Amino acid sequence: MISFIGHSFSADTPPETKPAKPRAFVMAVRVDTPPVIDGRMDDEVWTKAQAAGDFAQINPLEGVPMTERTEFRVLYDDDALYIGFWCYDSEPKKILARTLTRDDWPDEDDFINFAIDPFLDRRNGYLFAFNPNGARFDAIINNNAYAGSSWDTIWECQAQITNEGWFCEIKLPFDSLAFSPNNTSWGINVGRTIRRKNEEGRWHNATRHLYTSSVSEAGDIRGLENLGKVNKWEITPYATGKYQHDHLTGDGDTVGDFGGDISYRISSNMNATLSVNTDFAETEVDTRQLNFTRFSLMYPEKRDFFLKDSGIFHFGPQMSRSSSGSLPSTPFFSRRIGLTRSGRPVPINLASKVTGRFGDYNVGVIGAMVDDHGDLDSQNAFVTRVSKNVLEQSTVGIISTVGDPNSDMDTYMLGTDFNYRTTKFLTDKTLQASVYSMANYDETTDWSYAHGTSLSYPNEFIRTGLSYYQIDDDFKPRLGYTRRTGVRRFGSNFSIRPRTENISWLRKYSLSYYNSLYTTLENQMESQKHSFYIPHLDFESGYDFSFEIEREFDRPDRDFTVSGGGKVPAGEYWWTDYNFDVDLPDAGMFNGGFGYVFGDWYHGEKDSIYARVGYNPFKWLNTSVRYSHSGFELPDAEFDAQISSLNLRFNFTPDMGWSHLVQHDNISDSVGYSTRFFWEFQPGKKAYVVFRQNYGDEDDGSSLRDLYVRNSELSIKAQTTFRF
Repeated sequence: MISFIGHSFSADTPPETKPAKPRAFVMAVRVDTPPVIDGRMDDEVWTKAQAAGDFAQINPLEGVPMTERTEFRVLYDDDALYIGFWCYDSEPKKILARTLTRDDWPDEDDFINFAIDPFLDRRNGYLFAFNPNGARFDAIINNNAYAGSSWDTIWECQAQITNEGWFCEIKLPFDSLAFSPNNTSWGINVGRTIRRKNEEGRWHNATRHLYTSSVSEAGDIRGLENLGKVNKWEITPYATGKYQHDHLTGDGDTVGDFGGDISYRISSNMNATLSVNTDFAETEVDTRQLNFTRFSLMYPEKRDFFLKDSGIFHFGPQMSRSSSGSLPSTPFFSRRIGLTRSGRPVPINLASKVTGRFGDYNVGVIGAMVDDHGDLDSQNAFVTRVSKNVLEQSTVGIISTVGDPNSDMDTYMLGTDFNYRTTKFLTDKTLQASVYSMANYDETTDWSYAHGTSLSYPNEFIRTGLSYYQIDDDFKPRLGYTRRTGVRRFGSNFSIRPRTENISWLRKYSLSYYNSLYTTLENQMESQKHSFYIPHLDFESGYDFSFEIEREFDRPDRDFTVSGGGKVPAGEYWWTDYNFDVDLPDAGMFNGGFGYVFGDWYHGEKDSIYARVGYNPFKWLNTSVRYSHSGFELPDAEFDAQISSLNLRFNFTPDMGWSHLVQHDNISDSVGYSTRFFWEFQPGKKAYVVFRQNYGDEDDGSSLRDLYVRNSELSIKAQTTFRF
């Protein structure tokens, strides 16, 4: 026990009082007739399987039974794995189920999330989640970490709410997963959230500092036999029609096209894909950003072809602030393929990909041929990533890239990394470490290098870490992303997060410190940042509050301009700012958060307000509003920068939705509107209608009173999937 400000707090139980718990398991039962996937749980076939249960809390308490009973059972046949979930509830009218949206983490509702490890390598797998409406979420797990939610596969989910609770049936086709056919056991773990109580629990290893995606600590599905019967071929053809109109020139263009992906399953855990005339018409638009720094911004990848199996291409330490190990330069950033440096799409005529695992090796290869654009002829790009599983949860690997889609120069990059992870440090704690090095060559700069290392202790009571990296002046991989060159960076963090026992309204109290120091390659201080969270309060009601003091130094060697037109002269600057932040409870009708930042900024002052408010009045309508305003007072100028967005989504079913996104910023003084209708009318058969418009005023000034349409684009796309 720890005494702090007159109250008692509990730290992690000493290791000697926590004997290792045997790995839980559930037996799968082979059936001739599978259950009907309708969420009713009335198929007699479910009675053939033994129920798994005994869920323990993670929050608000740790290790005690959940307040509501949860059970699940597993069946399988030649085609698929079937999992049934019984989520009993003593107050079923209070079950929260306010969204039908596909691919949103259902954190505002009651929900189940489960991870499976079909390789039983205790490292990689898949994460799924769903709420009582049957709204689905799927993602990749790479080396025990969540690796992105934009991956989609074909699976079925139906749920029902009754007077006993809520219940759900899942069908996971073996064709939708990569797995090791010789394994009779898979890894599995299941978590449940009861949102109105802010209660979370897990079937196996209910430890707060781990997540359901930590498949190294998952239980097992046992009894899986003869799983090698999967379809070898998957063909996904598409047809699209597009109309574009430039309202400034009056030019319009109507085009139709077709193409698709052809995949061949080399083995049950190795897949080869050929994409012909790759199309991304249905891809969602980027969220607008404003830049108040002297470095470039990075926008995330959203295109399905590159997102599928993207975890295999991950290089270096896992990217999280608490680990102090996020990479400043990524050797492979897939947005470099099919987009110009200004972000304009360029057709990809042909793309191929081989991804999968054999034995202890993880392999990924991408080749793409980009259409000619500007003064450039068609260009090719290649990426190869190979890693090997070593020790219990660690990997060692290499990566290489060849080519530049936006130039005709010879360029290539080589890198190697070692990533160590264990969950048995000091008996039951997690320890992570990484070492990596990269070398880049192109005709203009010859060879340049980058390397780094990190050490992280990301546990519940104490989180701490150290990191270091160095990047040469000319290190800019043509298929990668580098934010800052010619620097050495030193970083560290430390957080103490005791749990309260004698304060009924307070769940957790955190004190944290983060820093980063950048020097030139000649060891001259260039910039540094020190962040103090004193405190961060996590209330039992679901509210979060934090107060941050940030002390920052920067020494730009040349003048630079930020969004809004303000100029910062070269020189040395110290400043301090203060940040108040409040997060609303996820269980409320309104959710989101807001904050206020004020203080000095370079040679002037800056204050910012920001807010995100979601409102879900019923499951057929989800809304959110985002707004931020930053005001700058400099010796020679005063200006502000605003950015806002409104998102509306009408959900007809979990497989049919109509979204609307409106975005505005006063820097470009334009309004962007995007609407997207999506319908998966059968598993693997999809239709999209996407309409985008951009608005501005005649003089591109500060007023939007006289809006006109600058350009419009309408896309219609249909695709289907055949497996044989």
